Amino acid sequence: MTVAEIKNRVMFQTNNDTDDLSDFLPYLLGYINEGYDRLAYAYAGIHLSGTGTDEYHTLTSDTDVPAIPVRYHPAIADFATWLVYRNGNIQKQNRGAAFLRSFEEYLAQIRNEGGAIGEENGKPRNFFNIPR
Repeated sequence: MTVAEIKNRVMFQTNNDTDDLSDFLPYLLGYINEGYDRLAYAYAGIHLSGTGTDEYHTLTSDTDVPAIPVRYHPAIADFATWLVYRNGNIQKQNRGAAFLRSFEEYLAQIRNEGGAIGEENGKPRNFFNIPR
């Protein structure tokens, strides 16, 4: 998925809530990069760099594609959707909780498949802090 497709998925998941669009649109690329960074760290054990020369770099344009496998790209949209909803009223926070759970399921899948923060000898290799 490209960044544009991830943005469109976030808009779809927020029911194209145009009332709040002006509130979260300036931050949407940051939300996408935050989710991507968490997945890249889980998958490859590396945080995103600010330069476009590294494989795992911050996404900056609508045509950029995350370097993690395509099957994890929807998780980026799920995390961004949760961030859009987390500061809203209680109803929006409740809607967002499902997207956070979905993101955490993707992280668990990466761990189970032996990602960088998977388990070794039954013990986690790295500490990874995401609110549960």
